[in-house]
Amino acid sequence: MGAWSLYFLAKLALYYGHVIGLHWWLNMAFALALAWPLAARRWRLARTAIAVPLGLALLYDDSYLPPWQRLIDEAGALSDFRAGYLAELAQRFVSPYWVLGLVAMALVYGLLAHRVRFATVALLGLLVAAVVPPPVPPPPPPDESRYVRAGEPAAAPDVPGPVLSGPQLDAALQNFYNAEHGKTVSFRRAGIPRFDLVVLSVCSLSDDDLDLLQLRDAPFLARFDIAFRQFNSAATYSGPAVLRLLHGTCGQTPQSALYSGTAADDCYLFRNLAAAGYRPALLLNHDGHFDDFAGQLRMQGGLGIDPEDNRGAPVAMTSFDGTPIRADFDLLAQWWNGHDSGEAHRALLYNTISLHDGNRVPGLPGTSLQTYGPRLKRLFSDLGRFLDLIEASGRPTVVVLIPEHGAALRGDAVQIAGLRELPTREITTVPAAVKLIGFANPVRAGDAPLVVDRASSYLDLSTLIAGLTQSGPAGTTRESLQQLLRALPPTEWVAENAGTVLFHSGGRDYLRTPKGEWSEFDAAAGRAAR
Repeated sequence: MGAWSLYFLAKLALYYGHVIGLHWWLNMAFALALAWPLAARRWRLARTAIAVPLGLALLYDDSYLPPWQRLIDEAGALSDFRAGYLAELAQRFVSPYWVLGLVAMALVYGLLAHRVRFATVALLGLLVAAVVPPPVPPPPPPDESRYVRAGEPAAAPDVPGPVLSGPQLDAALQNFYNAEHGKTVSFRRAGIPRFDLVVLSVCSLSDDDLDLLQLRDAPFLARFDIAFRQFNSAATYSGPAVLRLLHGTCGQTPQSALYSGTAADDCYLFRNLAAAGYRPALLLNHDGHFDDFAGQLRMQGGLGIDPEDNRGAPVAMTSFDGTPIRADFDLLAQWWNGHDSGEAHRALLYNTISLHDGNRVPGLPGTSLQTYGPRLKRLFSDLGRFLDLIEASGRPTVVVLIPEHGAALRGDAVQIAGLRELPTREITTVPAAVKLIGFANPVRAGDAPLVVDRASSYLDLSTLIAGLTQSGPAGTTRESLQQLLRALPPTEWVAENAGTVLFHSGGRDYLRTPKGEWSEFDAAAGRAAR
C-alpha cells in the first residue's frame, strides 16, 4: 500500500475528529485494492494513476461538502465570485490545526515507514471504524448568545418522539404537501387600497445570527408591532426564498414547483395585490443579474415588471461578485420621495444584499464574516431612518420585514460558516416582523409587540396582509389584530434546498438527500447520521 496508508490514517483521524464521514465499504474496498501485491512495475504505475483521482473523489464523497452535482450545477455562478472571496472561502474550509496535524502525521510516517507496517495499521484502523463509531461529542455548554426575552413565557420544550422510518417520513412529507396544496389566501374582499405596502426582503439574516451578535433587542427590531418568533423561510438561498414569498398566497410547495410555471394566478402575492388595486414596484440595491435573480422574480415570481433604476443612489460596498451595492437608505428615500403622495397606493418589494457573504466595504478591514456585524448595524440604521421618513409623511403604510435566510455565521460540524446547503432550522428561522404606520388603534407607543410564537411561514404573512387590506387603518384595532393573528393557519416545519429537505416532526429534525435517503439530523452536534 505504501504511502496510501497515510491517506487512510489521515481519513481515520478526520473521521474520529468529526470533520468528515466515512463510507466504510468503499474505503475498505479501495484499501484492499491498493494493498493487493502487483509484481510488474507498469501495473503498479497504472494502479496509482487510477487510484489518485479515485482517492480524491472518495475523500470528497466522505466529506460534508455539497454533492458533486451541486458544484456542476452552480459552476457558472461560482465563476462569478471574486478571487478574494474564493480565497476567503478556502480559508474557512481548511483548518490550520488539522493541516498541522496532518503534516505531523506525514513527518512521523516518513521517519518510521521502514520500521512500522503502516499498511497493517491502516487496515486495522478501518476494521475498528466498522464497529467503533466516533465518540458522541459532549453537549455544548449553555450558549449565552441564545436569546431569551425577559417577560415572555419560555417556549414549551420540544420533547422528541419515536424515530420515524424512511417510508413513514415519505408519507408524512407527502401528506404535508397535499394539505398545503389546498390552502389559498383571497384578496377579493379587500376593497379600495387604503395604505401602502413595503416589503423589505433582506438577504442573510436569521434569528441565530442575531443571537450570536446579541442584537435581538436592536432598537430597529423593537419598533415593529408584530413579531414572528418561529418564521420558517423554508429556503437557504435568495432565489427560492423570494419566490416562496411571491407565491405566498398559496400553501407551501416543493422547491422545484416554484420554477415550473404551473402555479395558478391566485398563488402570486403581487398579482393579487395588483388585482386589488395596488401598483406593484420592484427595487433592488444590486443589479439583479447574479443567477438571473431579477428575471426569476419577473417570470417565476409573477411580478411581470423590471427593477426600478437604482443608479442614482451612492455605492455603499462591493458584492461577492464585484458588482456595486447601493446604500439602502438613500435608495429607499429616493424611491419614496419620487412618488406623488396623491397617486395610487403602492406595493413595493425591496431586496437588499448588504449582508451577503463576501461583500467588501471600503475602509472596513477584515473578512466578510468579520464585517457582518458592522454591516448589520448600518443596515438597521438605514432601515430605521426609512421608517422615520414614512412616519414623517403621515401616509398609512404597512412595512414587512422578511429575511430570506440566515448568514450561517456560526457554521457547524457539517457546514462551514457561510455555507447553506443543508436547510437547517438555524438558517431558515428568520426574524419576520410587521410595522403598521398611520394605523390609529392597534399598537400604542411603548406597547410590546404582538407575538406569533409558533411555526409560521409565507401563507401566514399573506393572510395577515389580506386581513389588513380588508379592515384598513381605521378599522384595525388591537383586539381585531390579535384575533387575526390567532386565526393564522397552522403549518409544519419543512425547508428545502436543491432536493435536500429538512422535516421537523415529533420533536426531531430529519434530512432527506436528493436521492431520497432519510437520516436524523442532530442539530446540537451539527451533523447528520451517516
